[in-house]
Amino acid sequence: MAPVIGVTATLKEDVDAVAERPLGRYVRADLDYLEGVVEAGGVPVVLPPVADSGAAETIAGGLDGLLLSGGSDLHPGYYGEDPIPELNVTIPERDAFEMELMEHALRRGIPVLGICRGMQVLNVALGGTLYQDLSSQMEGIVLLGHRQETPKWQPTHEVEVDGGSQVSEIMGSRELKVNSYHHQAVKDLASGLVTVAHSPDGVAEAVEYRDLSERWILGVQWHAEAMRGSSPEHRKLFSAHVEAAERHALRRAAA
Repeated sequence: MAPVIGVTATLKEDVDAVAERPLGRYVRADLDYLEGVVEAGGVPVVLPPVADSGAAETIAGGLDGLLLSGGSDLHPGYYGEDPIPELNVTIPERDAFEMELMEHALRRGIPVLGICRGMQVLNVALGGTLYQDLSSQMEGIVLLGHRQETPKWQPTHEVEVDGGSQVSEIMGSRELKVNSYHHQAVKDLASGLVTVAHSPDGVAEAVEYRDLSERWILGVQWHAEAMRGSSPEHRKLFSAHVEAAERHALRRAAA
């Protein structure tokens, strides 16, 4: 059977533009993530951040893989800091749900792919920290434009990938052209992870677990899901994740 891949979703506010009043909240999961999973041979299941505390354990028990999607800022309280003025909107329900979900995914050895915010979440869940805002906290560095205004399928800068890394092996290249839609990034790397790709200004663009044969955890800062059509090598990240989920499912069935 095809492996089940949980894809995290976010919460959005529906607003009456004329009356300027809220109409309610809704769950949103970008189709690009789901299609990426399907193309790779997995079965995507949308995970809304509305479950009661404790439900994450039950949800994790039904997953073969976990894809942490992009979105809002992660509250800095999860890595022991107070918010700075440049912090963007945070969603408490999503933060709490995903951090708890990561705890159970790690405990069960579920393969995890993090994209943009997702890479930041997995770094914090493993004990790392973030730059709450690159432009105000990376002093003395001339930064690239990490928040592009062009369509997501268009690359805006290059990324250099370490030779011998799993990301390099998966994507078949040490030089990638990627998009960029973020103002936060990995600051202190979690123990157990290695940074395997950087943008020219030094920002971490990809991380992976030190031994993916032991624990399959990989994160990229760019939005690979949006570049699958224009740059097919980005599909390989989804394929590698689904293959890792298949292996996890077989081990679980044999246990």
